[in-house]
Amino acid sequence: MATVCFVGSFPPAAGGQALVNESFRRMAEDAGAKVNIIDLSSRSGPATWRRRLSRVPKLLFGIPKFLTVMIGRRADVVYIGVSGGHGQLYDIAFTSLAALTRLRLYLHHDSYAYLGRRRALTATLIRIAGPSAVHIVLCEDMKERLTALYGRALQIVVVSNMTNIEPPLLHPQARTRLKTIGFISHLSRSKGVLEFLDVAERMHSLHPDMLAKLAGPIEEPSLAPVIEERLRHAPWITYVGPVYGESKSRFYAGIDAFVFPTHYENEADPRVINEALVHGVAVIARGRGCIESVMAGGGGVIIREDGDFVDEALSLLLAWYSDPGLMSSISSAAMANSARLDADHRIRLNTIIGGLVSASTQTT
Repeated sequence: MATVCFVGSFPPAAGGQALVNESFRRMAEDAGAKVNIIDLSSRSGPATWRRRLSRVPKLLFGIPKFLTVMIGRRADVVYIGVSGGHGQLYDIAFTSLAALTRLRLYLHHDSYAYLGRRRALTATLIRIAGPSAVHIVLCEDMKERLTALYGRALQIVVVSNMTNIEPPLLHPQARTRLKTIGFISHLSRSKGVLEFLDVAERMHSLHPDMLAKLAGPIEEPSLAPVIEERLRHAPWITYVGPVYGESKSRFYAGIDAFVFPTHYENEADPRVINEALVHGVAVIARGRGCIESVMAGGGGVIIREDGDFVDEALSLLLAWYSDPGLMSSISSAAMANSARLDADHRIRLNTIIGGLVSASTQTT
């Protein structure tokens, strides 16, 4: 039976990449492959050097395990969830070992941090991976940037994160009124949680019947007292903490618009936007990474990175609040967009999963 070695972060580690890696692992297993996992997850918290160094023990354990797997031919293909920053040093180590054994290699890119300009670490990783490696990216813009910066001859497949999110708990319905806005993420300044609170407070001051919901773990310890103070003066904002599975689906079912002011450096194709769309939630988001291409199919509005997010989001929400027909149209477009994205990318996803299994089958 085919065996795939997965290298990267996996749950319960925080972050969307861990969930994406786990989703691909599960799909490969469902397709008939055996799997080996080299988990390089860092501990939770802000992206400090201490957090980065927390991966070192896993690396020291993971390399001997990886060598044992390779030498014993207990893997036929290697999948690596590529890190966004200095974690690519670890990716290079495993890519080098995989290249020595000439196993088929898949590199899954989930960050824009190295797509604004050419970075030496990424260039080294891609060069070591070689021309036979398959690069999985999340949108056409990501493909174009990777190609322009790191090589025209790369084998690249575009697979949206819409294909690996959890389906709604209940069949979603188009919203006919804007009553509640929401924000869900790992709560940090870079994800825009404070801007969300600004929008929510200004919207409520104009329409006191407006509510807001906030979900996700607080990633920055220094942010906790700030959020607690803001919430203490805003009882109409409900903070539900981390949510998963059915609780997450109920969170989306309980909001009408998702406001996402992210300016996170790694932001690519955030699962939270895809999850909002599939639940029929209208989206207002800053246009980082793949977000603009995801939203091109409808279901909300993108605010330019150099725009005043709070002012522009407030104007949009006021228009949606005063026009139920517009709100219903955008909510319906969100569901249609999610279905279209899934259909467009599902074939490519199946090709990737089939490739993982068939590539390994060919070498056994």
